[in-house]
Amino acid sequence: MKKTIAIALTSIMFVSSVLIVSAQEMSNERSINPNLVISTNQNVTIPNNVKHVSIRSSINFDHDASIVWNGGYRYVWGSTQASQGTIKLDSYTRARFEMPWYLGGRIYLDSGREWSINQGKSYAQSGTELYKPLESGVAKTYYGI
Repeated sequence: MKKTIAIALTSIMFVSSVLIVSAQEMSNERSINPNLVISTNQNVTIPNNVKHVSIRSSINFDHDASIVWNGGYRYVWGSTQASQGTIKLDSYTRARFEMPWYLGGRIYLDSGREWSINQGKSYAQSGTELYKPLESGVAKTYYGI
C-alpha cells in the first residue's frame, strides 16, 4: 500500500511539474513583443535559374525585416539580397504570421516564397491583420536560395 501511495504521489508531482513548465512556456510566448520579427535562413534546393560560383566563397545574405503598423493593423515584410563574393545571386524571401502551438500552430497571411529576378533583391509582404494580443501570431520571415 505504501508503495502504491509513493508511486501515485510521484506521478502527481511529475504531472504537476510538466503542467507548470507548459504554463510558463505559454506565458513566455504570449509576452513576445508584437513588434518582434523572427527571421530564419532556410535554403531550399537551388533552382536552375540561380547563378552560383565556386564553393570556396560562402554565400552571404543581406536580410531586413520589419512590422508595419497602421492603427491597430499590422503586416510583416522582408527583403533579401544574396551574394557570393561580389556576385549577386537570386534568393527568396517569405513573410507570414504563425500561431503558437497552444493556439493550434497554424500559419496565416503567408506571402509564399517570393524570388528575386536577375540576381536582384527579393521582397515579400504578408497580408494585413487586426492585431489582437491574445489571438494574433508571431511575425516571421524566411529567406534563402
